[in-house]
Amino acid sequence: MFYQPPRALGLLVGSLLTFWALGIAAVLAIYASGRDFDLITAVTYTMIGGAFVLAAMFGYWTASLATLSYAVDRNGLVIHWGATRQIIPLGAIERLVPGTAVGVPRVRGVTWLGCHVGTASIQRIGEVLFYSTHQTPEQVLYVMTTERNYAISVPDPADFAREIQLRQDLGPTARVAHHVERSAPGLQGFLHDRRGLTLAAIAGLLGVAVWVVIGWLYGGLPETFEMRFPPSSSSPLLDLARRADLLAIARAATVVLIFNVVAGALLYAWNRWAAYVLFVSAATLQAGFLVAFLLVARDL
Repeated sequence: MFYQPPRALGLLVGSLLTFWALGIAAVLAIYASGRDFDLITAVTYTMIGGAFVLAAMFGYWTASLATLSYAVDRNGLVIHWGATRQIIPLGAIERLVPGTAVGVPRVRGVTWLGCHVGTASIQRIGEVLFYSTHQTPEQVLYVMTTERNYAISVPDPADFAREIQLRQDLGPTARVAHHVERSAPGLQGFLHDRRGLTLAAIAGLLGVAVWVVIGWLYGGLPETFEMRFPPSSSSPLLDLARRADLLAIARAATVVLIFNVVAGALLYAWNRWAAYVLFVSAATLQAGFLVAFLLVARDL
C-alpha cells in the first residue's frame, strides 16, 4: 500500500518562502547594481548570497515535501522524504497511537504550516521523529517501534492501522533491518557532520570578512595608489596599484573559497579527513587575504 499525506498547503507555503527569498535577493541586487562599491555594497552582496542560500534550502525542503510518502508491505514501512528513506521492519512496530491521545508538541527542524519534519519530545512517548503535514492532532499518527518512534500523517489512520495489522499477521517475505537509506550518502554525511560544517562555515565567514574589509577600504582609496609589500619595506613590490585590483583579488579569493568548499564536500564521501584539510586550507587562504588587506589599510 502507498500513502501520501495532504501536501497542498505545505507545498504552497514552501514555494512562497522560496520565492520570498529569491525576491529579497533580486531587490538587493537591483539596489547594489546602482551603487559605487563601498562597505554597504559589500554587505549587500553578502546578503544576496545569504538570500540565495536560503532560497536553495527552502526549495530543497519543498521538493522533498513533494516526495513525502509512506509505503507498506509485508516486510516493512518505508517513509520517503527527499533523499532520505526510513526503513522500518513491520515486525518492529509495536503500537499505533493517534495524535489526539497524547497531543502534538512543537517540532524542531524543517517546520512551517503544512510541513513538519524534525524531532520532538512527548512525555508519554519520548523522542519522536516527525514526517508529517498535520495541522491538527487528528492528522497525526504515532508509529511506536522497538527502536524509534515516528509521527506521520495518513488520510485514514484506522485503515492504515488495519493494513499494518493484516500484513503483520501474514508475516514477512524477507528479513529487513531497521535503517536509513540516503541518496548521495557522502554529501548527506557531510551535511550531518558538525565538525565539517563548522570548518566550512569558518572559511565562509572569513571570505565574507575579506569583502567587508575591501568595502571599508575601497571608498577612501584613489583610483591609483602606491602599495608596498611588506609594508615596512623601502623596496615596493608594486609602485602603483589600481583600486580595481583589490576587487579582482577579492574575487579570486572567493573563487578559491568556493572551489575548496565544493571540492571538500564532494571529497567527503571518499575521505573525511581529506575534506577537512580542504576546509582548513580554504579558511587559511581567506585569513591570508584578510591579513594582507588589513596591512594595506594600515600602510595607507
